Amino acid sequence: MILIVRREAGVAVLKNNQNVLVLALLAAFLAMAWFGDTQMQGLQRPDYSSFSTNNYGASLLFDTLRQMQYPVSQLFRPVSEAGTNDVVLIIQPQRLDFALAEEAIQWVRQGGRLIFLDNRRFTPIDVLLEHYQPDIMGNFRLYSVGMGEILVGRADAVANQRMMNNPTYGAGISYLLYAWNPDRIYFAEYYHGFRVRNSAFRQMPLGLQLTAYQLAIVALALVWHLGKRFGKPIPLYEEIEREEHEQIYVLARLYRWADKRRK
Repeated sequence: MILIVRREAGVAVLKNNQNVLVLALLAAFLAMAWFGDTQMQGLQRPDYSSFSTNNYGASLLFDTLRQMQYPVSQLFRPVSEAGTNDVVLIIQPQRLDFALAEEAIQWVRQGGRLIFLDNRRFTPIDVLLEHYQPDIMGNFRLYSVGMGEILVGRADAVANQRMMNNPTYGAGISYLLYAWNPDRIYFAEYYHGFRVRNSAFRQMPLGLQLTAYQLAIVALALVWHLGKRFGKPIPLYEEIEREEHEQIYVLARLYRWADKRRK
C-alpha cells in the first residue's frame, strides 16, 4: 500500500513539474518575443559617446550627472521619440543630415529641450537656426524655438580630458538642467551609431500586446502557485519489519501457554 502511495505521489509531482515547465517555456517565449529582435548595433565606443572613457569620450559628464541624482540614461532612438518634457544631448554626432536635424528641430518646437554640441563650424542644426536670435551664455548659445529651447556649443568643452582640467562647461550644463527640471535626460547614442530595432512584439497590434501581457502574468502566477510547497513536509513512517516465520513462533508460544493452563 505504501508503494502505491509513493507511485501516485510521484505521478502527481511529475504532472506538476510538467505544468511548471510548460508555463516557464511560455513565459520565456513571451520574453523572447519582446527582446528577441531588440539589439544594439555599433558596439564600438566612439569619441564623444557616453560609453567612451577615453580622453575624447563623454562618460565623465554622464557619470557626474548621474552621481548628482539627475535622471540620465542613453537614448538609442531618434530625438523625436523622447518626451516633450525631456532633455536630449547630441554630442558630436557621426551622422546628422538635414532630415534628422529638421526632425530634431520639430521636436523642440513642440516643447522639447535639446543640447547640441559639435566642433564643426556649420552643421545642419546651425543652418536651420540661422533665422533665430540666440542668447549668449559664455561659450554657449541658447535659442528659443517654438515652445522649446536649444543650447548650442562645442563638443570638446565636455570631453573627458577637458572636463578633468576645466569643469566650468559641465557645471553650466548642470545649472541649466536644474532650471529646466526635465523628466528624463538622454544622451542620444543613436547619432553615434547605436541602434535598437523594433521587435516583432512591438509591431503587433495593441490588443495582442495586452493579451500577451495578461498571459505572461497568468503564467508567472501559475508557476509560483504550482511551485510552492503547501505546508511542512509530512514524514513517512516505515512499517516494522517482521522476522522470518514469525507466525510459527507465535503459534508455538500460544500452544505452550495453553498447555500450561491445562495443568
